[in-house]
Amino acid sequence: MLWSGISSAQLHDTLRIVRDSLRKGITRRVDSVSKKAWSEVDMKKKQLTGQFSQSDIGKLFATDSLKKQSGFGLKDFSVENSAQYIKTLDPSSGRSFLNNVTINGQLTIFGMPVDLSVANNYNALRSFNPQQGNLFRFNVPKPGFDQLFGAELSRYKSLRSTILQNKNLESLLRSKIQSRLSTIAHDKLSGSPKLASLLNNPDALHKLISMDEKQLRSRLDEAFADLKQHVNSKSDAIQQTATDSLKKIVIAEQEKLVKEITSIKKELNANGLDEAKLMVFQKILENRISKKELETFAMEELSRNPNLNWLQRSYSQLGEFQAGNFGSVLPGNSLNRDLFLNGFNVSFKTARGPVRAGLSSNKDIQASKDIGFETSTFSLPKLYTYLSVPTTNFSFGSGKLSWVGAYDRQFSGSMATALNALPRNNLVFTLSQALNLKQGGMLNLDVSKSSTQYKNLASLGPDQLMLDRNTNGNYFRDDFLETMSLGMNHSLDAKRMGLKSSVYINYSGVGFQNPGQQGIGNLNLRFGGNIRKNMFHNRWSLALRSDFKNMPISALDHAHWKNYQVQVDSRIKLFRASSLNIKYMENGVEKVAETVTPVYGSRKVQVDLNSSYKVMGINSFSHIGMGRQEMRNPLSQGNTNLAQLNYLQTMVFKGFSLNASLFYNRELSQTTILGNMLNSDLGIQYQIFGTVSMSTGLSYLDNQSLARQAGVKQSIQFMLRKHFDVSGYLDLRRNMITPLYPDLFSTSRAELSIHYYLDKP
Repeated sequence: MLWSGISSAQLHDTLRIVRDSLRKGITRRVDSVSKKAWSEVDMKKKQLTGQFSQSDIGKLFATDSLKKQSGFGLKDFSVENSAQYIKTLDPSSGRSFLNNVTINGQLTIFGMPVDLSVANNYNALRSFNPQQGNLFRFNVPKPGFDQLFGAELSRYKSLRSTILQNKNLESLLRSKIQSRLSTIAHDKLSGSPKLASLLNNPDALHKLISMDEKQLRSRLDEAFADLKQHVNSKSDAIQQTATDSLKKIVIAEQEKLVKEITSIKKELNANGLDEAKLMVFQKILENRISKKELETFAMEELSRNPNLNWLQRSYSQLGEFQAGNFGSVLPGNSLNRDLFLNGFNVSFKTARGPVRAGLSSNKDIQASKDIGFETSTFSLPKLYTYLSVPTTNFSFGSGKLSWVGAYDRQFSGSMATALNALPRNNLVFTLSQALNLKQGGMLNLDVSKSSTQYKNLASLGPDQLMLDRNTNGNYFRDDFLETMSLGMNHSLDAKRMGLKSSVYINYSGVGFQNPGQQGIGNLNLRFGGNIRKNMFHNRWSLALRSDFKNMPISALDHAHWKNYQVQVDSRIKLFRASSLNIKYMENGVEKVAETVTPVYGSRKVQVDLNSSYKVMGINSFSHIGMGRQEMRNPLSQGNTNLAQLNYLQTMVFKGFSLNASLFYNRELSQTTILGNMLNSDLGIQYQIFGTVSMSTGLSYLDNQSLARQAGVKQSIQFMLRKHFDVSGYLDLRRNMITPLYPDLFSTSRAELSIHYYLDKP
């Protein structure tokens, strides 16, 4: 009806206009969708290409990404304030209140991460002061192997399950060669020395993947020479046509093999994997690579990267960098101990080994606890300087040369002026060599020479160094042997034998001083070690630990302090989740001169039983320990004998857990130390509102006539608005008798901690 008044020509023109309009609209829509689709495809292609062509080194040090991001950034920033209150008889002593403020975060400087940490303590006597009571740490985390090569290792794992068919490279190439030869060589493979030499040499198979097509054909021609010679030798026995056909088969199979190996190589190279990386990643997955091989590989790969500036290259070669307050072992003797230092410590990786240097002070005399100890021969503070450089780096071991200097300082603290009674400068020069004995373990040798210069500091002002150039040249002007030290350390880890050990012996002259062993730097003889043996499929283990050391106290005779410590541990696995531990410990000090005079001694035997089990479907854990200890002190009226019992019980229910603990000490002699004591706790852990963790408990203490208390405990922990972590603790007790030492047996204790996270997800 609508078209009844329109002629056929008009209708045709109208339909043509509508058709053209629809075609143009559809074309524009298709073009728009097509452009959008191709744009998404190109973007995805670029992402995938970047993912498979750029390693973590590239991501970490890419110059284009560094241009896009700002030079500085901050993440993982948090602030925590923790307060503690303990009720004491004398609040003015300052022991009743303690507050700690801690700030943590990671600062990024042009792609290089820097960990920052600051802590400040203040109490009732000393208010908050940013210039006092601070601990500051500035640490640059060294880039780990996963950070540098994690993406490439992941790609290798993926390719190993696909194109490598879950085999290592040499096994895959060997199987492909054997597969191609199986149709033409049959039983002649064993009679081909050149083929056997290739198939049985993993290094030769690995090199195939690094060759181009021309080199690969030449290498396979050499390997196939015996087979081709075998075919030619049969030409007289068979028809020429058959011989030519067999030659063509050999050549065709060889060419297919070239294409297969070339295809694998292209696929691996497209994913950023060359022969060197394949060998390293393969050893990592097979757990047969050493730390030295990893370090050598990382150094070689980083040296090939031309896109690193000096800051990025320094970070990639960084071993460690610490500034502020940190704990560290000074280089040199293997028996050096941890020192708490304030300064900086840095090390860089080199082809020979790490180079380490530092400048730090050791200053702890500025509190009331140090009054009366400022005039000790070994008192603080000191200034430390040290340098360690590698000397040798062979397959059988590595060596290093270390120099450590310690200079006494005079320090004016908040309590008093610290002044050494016998100040000195101390320099130590150490030559160390590590020898890899393969299955025989690792042997470390140390030779040290020290030089010490004593001087009176009375004429120097506060915080002034005592630098005497005579010390630096005093290495050969004193008694050479009396200021030397020789040390040996041997470690062994024989997994097949279930044996692990580390033994050491060190001898030094009476004049040797080592600042790395502060306080006991002139030990004359020290030896000991740790030995652990697993037996009966690890069901029984036996461990021995010992340490013997002599400290000379006279230059005229052989008088010395004799210190000893022996410990024997035995662990027996009774059932699947139960074990029995038996421990024996003995230590003591004796003065050895014309006669041996006991100074102190202790002997203890302890038995512990641990067991995990289920009671009516409830997971439970029990620990019970019993011990007997004897302590000898010539200054007391007699020896002290103790018997102790320790019991722990945990039961985990569906919505809560129940914990109980009991400790009992029984004095078996008239000379007492702890007294007869019973200390017990019963607590329950649970959650409310799904996110608030709480713990409620009861406690009871009976310490003979010293104290008797009963009380309640309550703790709470929850997240507030995602950024605040709040935790609190309250311990209230009631005295049943008047305690003999009220400050040791407080009736109130409270703790509150508020932790704020700036960028917590």
